[in-house]
Amino acid sequence: MAEAITTNDYRRRIAKHMADNSTLAPIAFLAFGDGGHNADLTPKTPNADAVGLAHELLRKPLATITQEDPYSVTGKGVLEPADLVGMRISEAALIDANGQICGLKTFAPKIKESDERYEISIRMRF
Repeated sequence: MAEAITTNDYRRRIAKHMADNSTLAPIAFLAFGDGGHNADLTPKTPNADAVGLAHELLRKPLATITQEDPYSVTGKGVLEPADLVGMRISEAALIDANGQICGLKTFAPKIKESDERYEISIRMRF
């Protein structure tokens, strides 16, 4: 399972929520992109100040979100066989219901085949 970094903006939103009980939108989407790798196909270092993926290709509602332990949340997104065929997927992000990024993960590119149902699970630790 891939582990994501928590973005600094999301950390600020959590702190604000704790301080003044402001609304904290739930994590609702998984975004898939192809901008998370270098020319040599190694993953880029994720940027905690990112406001989005380097190159988002598709955003889908989360398939599931779970809390497996007291200090983390895992979101899973699914690409169906017709989604992003032939693309080199190398980044994913958890996005809240307001469209703001919460966490992201980069990884070596995986080429999506037309007969694959592809799942990405990413975990954010707090």
